[in-house]
Amino acid sequence: EETDFEKTIVDSLNIGFIPNFLNSFLDVLSTASIGLFSVLFISFFFLKDSNLLQSGILAFVSSDSEKRTVHSIDKINNLLSRYFVGLLLQIFILFVIYTITLFIVGIENAIVIAFLCALFNIIPYIGPIIGAVIMVVLTMTSNLGMDFSTVILPKAGYVLIGLAVGQLIDNFFSQPLIFSNSVKSHPLEIFLIIIIAGLLFGVVGMVVAVPGYTAIKVILKEFLSENKLVKSLTKSL
Repeated sequence: EETDFEKTIVDSLNIGFIPNFLNSFLDVLSTASIGLFSVLFISFFFLKDSNLLQSGILAFVSSDSEKRTVHSIDKINNLLSRYFVGLLLQIFILFVIYTITLFIVGIENAIVIAFLCALFNIIPYIGPIIGAVIMVVLTMTSNLGMDFSTVILPKAGYVLIGLAVGQLIDNFFSQPLIFSNSVKSHPLEIFLIIIIAGLLFGVVGMVVAVPGYTAIKVILKEFLSENKLVKSLTKSL
């Protein structure tokens, strides 16, 4: 028979937060997915049909500014091409680490799960968290029929170690390499831009922050090169 203390504990437990948490997580996941694939779609056509884009822009530009506009578009195209190549390298490195981790743990569909979680890393700060939650949850749910303390928990621990290794490599190797060699911006500068864009425009803003900021810097350097603030911001371009 239950004691009064046990009844109090049971009564105080409220599992109603679980559906709300799942709904909130799915909302963030769907928003992140829309932002991610929208940016990839737009970026692909920007790089593929840059001449068409250039012709469209030049139709609205005066003849005096045409040369500088063409130079700006070429510069933006070059920097963003290198940026997206860097992102592909980043995704590939994480994909390899995550795939190896999931294969060691013995998770079904390891390649698909690893690719999905690596792809979400494109979203700054939020993406790695979403990927980590997905990977850990799928690891635990794929072993539901087994003992929690001897099977499920250790496997989840191995996955967390793999995630930690992937993020360490990403933070100290991949991201500095991408930002320094492609968009020519300081990591602190990138951090502030991503945070501001995220506060103003949400997840989509965080994804487009770096490419958008890079394009703005190139345009400012081309048209306002004598401005002191512009000089200090674009000296590395």
